[in-house]
Amino acid sequence: MPEDDQGPATGGSRPQERSLKIRVVYNPRTGRKREKRFKAVLALLEARGHTCEILITTKAGDAAGFVRETTSDDADILAIAGGDGTINDAIQKAGPQTPPLGLIPLGTANVLAHELGIGTDPHRIANCLMEARILKIRPGQVNGHRFMMMAGIGLDAQVVSDLSRATKTRFGKAAYLIEVFRTLRRWSCPPVYVQLDGEPEKAATLIVSRGKRYGGTFVLAPNCDLANPSFCATIFPPGSALSVFGRFLLIPAGLLLRLGLVAQRPARTVEILGPPGDPIQADGDIVAHAPAQISVCEQPIRLCVPMSRR
Repeated sequence: MPEDDQGPATGGSRPQERSLKIRVVYNPRTGRKREKRFKAVLALLEARGHTCEILITTKAGDAAGFVRETTSDDADILAIAGGDGTINDAIQKAGPQTPPLGLIPLGTANVLAHELGIGTDPHRIANCLMEARILKIRPGQVNGHRFMMMAGIGLDAQVVSDLSRATKTRFGKAAYLIEVFRTLRRWSCPPVYVQLDGEPEKAATLIVSRGKRYGGTFVLAPNCDLANPSFCATIFPPGSALSVFGRFLLIPAGLLLRLGLVAQRPARTVEILGPPGDPIQADGDIVAHAPAQISVCEQPIRLCVPMSRR
């Protein structure tokens, strides 16, 4: 089983002399289309002789509990089948004895899966679990709550805070756009005060990234690399709520940096000072309220990544 500490692996595929024991933590609240993807992945794994044990989540915190209870004696791979929220729940209790975590992405955005090059094709997902190398990644943390991809305060956090599960389930990615227009009617865009490695900054919105992608496949922080234990802070300049929204609309086209509409700074620690009480999102869930400290965890998490990932 090829394993990297932080950088690219040089090893070959995982030996296949024995069948793998794969324990799967499954969030069934993903819709019928994604259920078909899940079943297709299981069928591919079982067709190759691997054993899959399914643990079904019924409420928030279940994924973390299953991860806490699972050691390398129980399974070769602990696969998380769900969206970014399920993955975020799961990593909270991952420790040194936790088996490598694999991803079966079934969510709306699947940001981490896209970042790792896994995507949503059942064959690619299954191959990643069967033949992947293992990469050790140090997640970020907001006041001790871990995250893999990004944390933010400002417009995106307000939208996440206001977005209901029912709206998200019904409209998928479009739910965020619907909620943006509702949020813009009542959000006053107060200035965000932060310190990046001790240096003060003022912003309308701040996004702290561990990886390149945001909202799915969109690249927000091209210089970020999950293998490097640092952040990229994207600073939306102070202005109106509409000006912040206008900048967000340019993320899919990759124009924010090209047009100089935001600033980006590397940082190892981020201190959010205010506005006091404003929500802070991490990987699409509200995990804290300002003030808060953001840093990189000392304890890495082992993740299955495709052999083709560079």
